[in-house]
Amino acid sequence: MAVSQAIAPRQAKDRPFVLKKGISTLSDLKDGGAGYPGDYPGFVYYVNNITGNSAYDGLSWETPFAQVSEAVTASETSRALPSGTTNDYVRNIIYVQGTGTAYTALTALPLYCDIIGIGANVRGTNQGVPRIGLDTGATSGCVTTATVRGLGVYNMQFQAGVDKYPLDIASMYRSEFVNCSFMTNGAATGRPNAGVRVSAAMGSTIFKDCFIGSSCSIATEPDIGFSFEGTYFHNCLIEGCYICGTTAGIYLADTCNTNWGSMVKDCYIGDSSHACVLGVDDNSKPASQARVVYAGNYINAATAFELSYDHTRAIGNMASGAFIASS
Repeated sequence: MAVSQAIAPRQAKDRPFVLKKGISTLSDLKDGGAGYPGDYPGFVYYVNNITGNSAYDGLSWETPFAQVSEAVTASETSRALPSGTTNDYVRNIIYVQGTGTAYTALTALPLYCDIIGIGANVRGTNQGVPRIGLDTGATSGCVTTATVRGLGVYNMQFQAGVDKYPLDIASMYRSEFVNCSFMTNGAATGRPNAGVRVSAAMGSTIFKDCFIGSSCSIATEPDIGFSFEGTYFHNCLIEGCYICGTTAGIYLADTCNTNWGSMVKDCYIGDSSHACVLGVDDNSKPASQARVVYAGNYINAATAFELSYDHTRAIGNMASGAFIASS
C-alpha cells in the first residue's frame, strides 16, 4: 500500500500548491486546460489573422490559427476528447486578437465555448477591433443554421453590409453575448436588414452591454436592431444595450408564441443617425403568451411601443415620442 500511495499521476514538484495574492494567477494552475483548475480537459485556442496559419495547432500565441472558423472547428473536434463523446460538455476558450484586418465570416459557432476578443473597444470601428465579417460588401458576419448551446462571446464585433445580418441565428440556448457589437461593415452607404436576427428559437440567452445597430458616424444603422422572427423567446435577458434601427429598434413577430420570462431592461432603443419609426414592435401572441417585459428603457423614436394584448408589460420606461403601449 505504501508504494501505491506514493505513485501520483503528476509529479508533486510540478504542481503549484500555493497561490499567492497579488502574485499568482489562474494560469499558475498549469495542469488545468482553458484556465480552469485541476485536470480539466478543455482547450485554449488562439487566433491572429496576421501571424496565424491554418497549418498551426492554434494552442499558443506562437502558433495561432489564422481565422476564427479554424478555432471553431478545432473546438468542436476536441469536445469529443478524451472520452470519445461530446456528452462530457467540455468547455473551451478561443482568444481572438484584434488587428487591422477583419476576420472572415462564420457559418458555424462552437458549443460550450467562450470566444473572447482581445483588442480595442468593439463599439468603435476598424483598426484593433476583433471583428468578424468583411469590411465592405453585401455580406453577413455570421449565419448559422445549426442549434447553438452554451456559447459565451465577449468583446467581439460582428459586421455586415446592405440587406444582410451581422449575426443571423437559427436557434440558441443557454448562451450570452457581453460587450459585443453588431453593426455595418463600414461601407459608405447601405444598411443591414437587422443587427441581430433570430429565425427560429432562443431560450435562456443574454445580451448584456451590447451595441446593436449603427456606428453612429454614418447613416448605416440597420432597418431593425434586434429582430425575432421565430416562435420561442423564453427566459432571455437584453440588458444595458444600445439598440437602433430605422423601422424598429426591437421587433417580435406574431409567430412568437412562447416567450414567458424574457425581459428587456435599462436599454437605449430607437434613433441613431436616422430616425426610428417604432421603438418596440412586439406582436407576440397569443395573449396568454405575450409576456416579454420592458422595464426602465429610454425609447427615442416617433412611437415608443406597440405591444400586443397587454400594455402593463411596459414598466418605468421613458419616451421621447408618442407612447402607445398596446394594440
